[in-house]
Amino acid sequence: MAVFVRSFLPTDEEFIISLISRFSEFDLPEWRRINDIDNTNRLALLRAMEQPEPESAIFIAEDESAGQVGFVHLQTRIDYFNGEKQGYISDLAVDSSFEGRGVGRLLLETAENWSREQGYALLTLFVFAGNKHAQYVYEKNGFAQDIIRYAKVIGPNG
Repeated sequence: MAVFVRSFLPTDEEFIISLISRFSEFDLPEWRRINDIDNTNRLALLRAMEQPEPESAIFIAEDESAGQVGFVHLQTRIDYFNGEKQGYISDLAVDSSFEGRGVGRLLLETAENWSREQGYALLTLFVFAGNKHAQYVYEKNGFAQDIIRYAKVIGPNG
């Protein structure tokens, strides 16, 4: 397998949208709805592709024979506690047929390199508690838990 990473092109839009369901393919908290997650991610990614924010980037992992196999969407965030800019992995997805082949690791390395080039000392991301596979991949690649968010349903809309 010869996978390489390149910058996003407008022709990648359909591929990125095709991976939206990867963000909800695990045990979700009971108050989360797959449609809400997928629709919100779709709108956010369409906006990121059509009107990129300053200090953001999208990279595509591509296999020489299979074509596009994954992507990472990177943003700049401000640390709440020290006010420093940091790299933020907004979205990272790999086609299910390429899981376990190092594509995620390659995209994480790309995110680290991009963040270093921006002069950031920290790279962060969020992951659902039920997404054990992603947690394993992140921890295997040197990420550690920072802040854990808790939630409690207290109203009729939960």
